[in-house]
Amino acid sequence: MKGSINVRTDRAATFAELFRVGEFRALWAAGLISNLGDQLARVALALLVFRDSGSPFLTALAYALTLLPALLGGPLLGGLADRCPRRDLLIACNLARAAPAAAMALPAMPLTADYALVFAVALLDGPDRAARTALVRDLLPGELYTLGVATNQLSYQVTLLAGFGAGGMVVALIGAHPALAVNAATFACGALILRTRLRRRPAAGDRTATRWSDDVAAAFRLIAGSPLLRSVLALALLAAFFVVPAGLAVPYAAQIHLPTRSVGLLLAAIPAGNVAGMLLIGRLSRRETQVRLLGPLAALAGLPLTACALRPGVAGSMALLTLTGVAAAYQVIAQAEFVRAVPAHRRGQALGLAAPAVTAVQGVGVLAGGVVADRIGAAATIALTGAAAVAAGAPLAVVWHRVSRRAR
Repeated sequence: MKGSINVRTDRAATFAELFRVGEFRALWAAGLISNLGDQLARVALALLVFRDSGSPFLTALAYALTLLPALLGGPLLGGLADRCPRRDLLIACNLARAAPAAAMALPAMPLTADYALVFAVALLDGPDRAARTALVRDLLPGELYTLGVATNQLSYQVTLLAGFGAGGMVVALIGAHPALAVNAATFACGALILRTRLRRRPAAGDRTATRWSDDVAAAFRLIAGSPLLRSVLALALLAAFFVVPAGLAVPYAAQIHLPTRSVGLLLAAIPAGNVAGMLLIGRLSRRETQVRLLGPLAALAGLPLTACALRPGVAGSMALLTLTGVAAAYQVIAQAEFVRAVPAHRRGQALGLAAPAVTAVQGVGVLAGGVVADRIGAAATIALTGAAAVAAGAPLAVVWHRVSRRAR
């Protein structure tokens, strides 16, 4: 039945079983290489723009342009993941991003041109992400699918951690422009891996049957008309709360008199917790358990943040943020259940609507947190954010419990 939850109860899948699937290995490796290049490019671009302009705003704008265009690219281009063979679309997105990424590495490139090139590269992240996520479902059956989702998200969090620490050192060692060239090379390398290691499959949908606007409308109606999809997407949108501590890490550290070097530790705490949580979810629990844990984890993820009102030191703050990160790894389950509930021929477009929405609310959360922190301080804002997350998450968890039970 469409949107139903059919649960396996025999045992959890293992990483050994997952990585025996050769096509998943190829998809994972191509994504990992691309993500590492992205993090390196973000550091290089920020340093380059600040060196040339001396403007914190222009530097922040350059970083924002690596993320925000996906909000446009997802809804506009995500449907290509249904209309085109997903392998072909992934290869095309990698090659299409390699060209502007290589142009950014040219030393004489003016700042405005760099902004345009960054926008072009980031715009294609929407269809790439939709095709990649949908293809994982095509490649992995049963319990392996959730483990595959967890592995991809875990790998992304690891690249974030590596970017915080190693990106600056690499740029200092080889220079900003060579680092941008490395990013372009990662796209080309990813395209080669996908071309040689993935089998070509036909498109999941009919590329000529409907107009693009009809596809978008159909995907919207699908989500709006499914209590299961609405519920799991609402839980995913709680990410707006959990990103606020990262946006306030610098003023929070200053307010509680932590040294500047502690900012990186605070920034890394939630991703580190995500990694631990994803490992536990992906390795130690069966799908039946994961479905039951989704609501409680979402409802409780913000609870540790409320203790930030006490202004603990660096160790206490890191512990609280890490606990939130562990619980916020429920996003792995949410993504897996969302994709499972969407028919194959609508998967790309539905993801093209849902994934950018989750990204957008995180941006709104950071902006709102900054406005509130200007008035009551960063520590109180983070604590208030945690309380708001619990208040919003608890009723959503109750709804999920009811909906998921009916869908089994």
